[in-house]
Amino acid sequence: MHPLFEAPATDVTLDMVQDFVNLKIREGLTVEYKRAGDKPIEAVAALANTYGGLLLVGVAEEEKGVPSEIVGAPLGEKEKLINQMATRFDPPWTPEVIEVPYGGAAGDKVVLVVRIDRATVPRPVVLDGSIFVRLDARNAKANRQMMRMLLDEPAVQAEPTPMLARHGLKQYGSPFRDDGNDPDVALRAVSTMALWRGEERTRFPSGLAGEVVKALQETRAQPLLSRLSFDLLERRQALTAWELVQATSRRLLLRMSTIGTGGSTPSRPGAQMVCRVALDGDGLGAGLEVVFDTCVWLPEGVPLGLDYFVQVMYDSVPIVANTILPMVAAATVGIKAMPTPVTEIHTAVREGRDTYGDSVSGSSLDKAVSLGSLGDKTGDGTITQGGEVLLRSLVNPPRWDEAVREALVTMAMDWGFPDPKLP
Repeated sequence: MHPLFEAPATDVTLDMVQDFVNLKIREGLTVEYKRAGDKPIEAVAALANTYGGLLLVGVAEEEKGVPSEIVGAPLGEKEKLINQMATRFDPPWTPEVIEVPYGGAAGDKVVLVVRIDRATVPRPVVLDGSIFVRLDARNAKANRQMMRMLLDEPAVQAEPTPMLARHGLKQYGSPFRDDGNDPDVALRAVSTMALWRGEERTRFPSGLAGEVVKALQETRAQPLLSRLSFDLLERRQALTAWELVQATSRRLLLRMSTIGTGGSTPSRPGAQMVCRVALDGDGLGAGLEVVFDTCVWLPEGVPLGLDYFVQVMYDSVPIVANTILPMVAAATVGIKAMPTPVTEIHTAVREGRDTYGDSVSGSSLDKAVSLGSLGDKTGDGTITQGGEVLLRSLVNPPRWDEAVREALVTMAMDWGFPDPKLP
């Protein structure tokens, strides 16, 4: 994800805009380029009613929507666009419009960077009595079905509200099966985006599974799993390759494990990584999600070090949010440059069971992970799980670690560590 999507307005420079133009990202569902006076207000309305995204005013295009060069827009273009949105939009609404100075021959031009966050749009935005939507790389008036979908969608408040983590390890696709071989502790990163599909029939394209396997092989997943196995056993375990466990038009499940004695995968101690990619729901409820679980079977009485706990989160979040989700979105619905997705992190431990199958106390996160190094804990409550949504303002490379760290601090405070000391 390019920083132009999320960098603070004061940090947006002409060099940053030029760097984005140099990437030659073709116009699509979330990106559009306009010369001055080339109906930018229609593009704002269409992006707002679909996925949101980025509009650059003052950038010329080559054939097929590829940006060619910065040409600039006249001074006063920002005020003109904002006035149009205030008088021609129903309801009146204005996204973030950043004016970037551009010298040009006379030194009197600017580039407008218009950033549209779908979560803050009072949808539908009506322009002069018409509802525009984004269809691939063009703006079009919505047909009856599209208008009905937008009109039935609950209005989004302009004021952002805190998001709650929804994909907890014990409630959602749990790796804990109560089959006697549950991992001692599991850590999860999950990234999601809503899909507004209009009339499209959304399915994964053929060949996507192989592309996901290839992308996973190029991440830090394999070195991290190898490092975990080395420290758990004090010797390096062999690893399986990424294995495609399930592949349908709406589901992909991939797995990589340490290989224990007798070829079992995995055995105690050991570790396993599972990546799940799914298209869920229909219509306005449709969404794309990538879930990445790291499960650990610990040596008897030996907890997972807090440094590894943190490192798994640091490495997992970019895998789901910066690698797999954008790749699948581009292949499935053509979103080649996307705003920041919603990303969560979670952790949980297995539940103890008595001879009757009922859950009993005894399993706790502070026994499975060296949480004592966080500092002094208040209260005596048992810690079994935790989860938090990453701040979108921080999820912008190279600030993944900062975003994860902030979420981990919040989780630790919820567990009773008032001043957590993370490694």
